[in-house]
Amino acid sequence: MIKMNKIVLAITLMVAFSTVGYSQTENTAKQEAIQRAKAKYSRSIQYNDFAIAKDAIYDLLVLEPSNFSYLDSLAYMYFEFRQYASAALVSRDALNRNPQNRMMLQIGAKSLSELGAIDQSLKMYEKLYTISDDAFVLFEIAQKQYDLKKYDEAMINTELLLGKPIVEGSQVYVNNASGEQIEAPFKAVVHNLQGLIARAQGNEESAKKYFNNALKLAPNYALAKENLNPKKE
Repeated sequence: MIKMNKIVLAITLMVAFSTVGYSQTENTAKQEAIQRAKAKYSRSIQYNDFAIAKDAIYDLLVLEPSNFSYLDSLAYMYFEFRQYASAALVSRDALNRNPQNRMMLQIGAKSLSELGAIDQSLKMYEKLYTISDDAFVLFEIAQKQYDLKKYDEAMINTELLLGKPIVEGSQVYVNNASGEQIEAPFKAVVHNLQGLIARAQGNEESAKKYFNNALKLAPNYALAKENLNPKKE
């Protein structure tokens, strides 16, 4: 009986060691595959071959499914190449894992906006604003509210924007009459939006006041000029 127990123990130990050996071999092979995929990604980025870079990210997602940073990279890549539907879907998956991911909220919101899903984009911008308190995000919220004809809410948010110190000293890019980008005070862009809101509410006098305020700050701001003197159809 003792002899039989020794034989069973020996067989058990042999199986255990062989399993450990197989596990170690498998792990080594996986790590090598991960390093190859990372090298493939780095080299393809170096040579501006983004199709191969995207393929490498998918390899890494399969090899390391718990590494959520790969989703960030994939969403960013889709967004940069204007594949907005894919960017929105990937950012949604990333946000399911980390709802506080600011970059994914921004990419998701912008992608949905480009796809015409303004209401969904607004919700995502609102989530982003609650964790960032970013004036530029608040401007996007006001813009989306205007697009959705939520004029009262949009006007309240533009007034809130003008009370933020960062708006006072910030510059943004706008187009001049020739279509060239020029710098203009952020406040001018906010005033222009206020003019559009006032016009949509039927208050033309206030609308012109806002457009003039924008032009006082940025005399070459083409959009404000067009809004002040719209072409008659």
